[in-house]
Amino acid sequence: MGNWIDYRLDVLANSPAEINQIAERLNQPSQELIAWVAGESGQSANEVAGGLKDLLTFKAVTNLGYVSDEVNKARRFSLAFKDRYYGIVKSHLAEISEAFPTAIFLLEYYDQQASYAGKKVIRAGELVRQIHDGHQQAQAMDWVLVDIFAPFKSEYELGAEFGSLWQEWLADLTIAVHELKGDQTDSSNS
Repeated sequence: MGNWIDYRLDVLANSPAEINQIAERLNQPSQELIAWVAGESGQSANEVAGGLKDLLTFKAVTNLGYVSDEVNKARRFSLAFKDRYYGIVKSHLAEISEAFPTAIFLLEYYDQQASYAGKKVIRAGELVRQIHDGHQQAQAMDWVLVDIFAPFKSEYELGAEFGSLWQEWLADLTIAVHELKGDQTDSSNS
């Protein structure tokens, strides 16, 4: 059986042409992936190719930023799949990210049945940052899923170097947490 995992993937590319190429690749398993899955499953490459095409159906949800495809270079995609296919989907995304090394992949995932969620920042095929919320207090309700995408989205919008705002964001987040703790202390003294 298995649980369903839902992906929401924001891709920040460098040009409209690049985001369109990435959108196309998200729905096309590579020959390497097909061969790997065929080798693992004992099925023929043709059998596997059809199954992977069905599995890897990333739906374009919305453009991020400009609406027109002619100028848009950022897009949100979604995908839902059974957890037993996690390794295949992970490999697929890593391949595409590696093929477009300057694009930023902001992946949010959640399993409502098992009550966990997380966020990953992927670039050039590498996991750059991640956070996992596995202690949700109520089913399918985020508990401590901090928005680690904020500094990367800001850098992208500003045209700043990738990763350049991370430390500043961490410092500001620390201040915000201390302020929240102070609010707790102040309200308990009333």
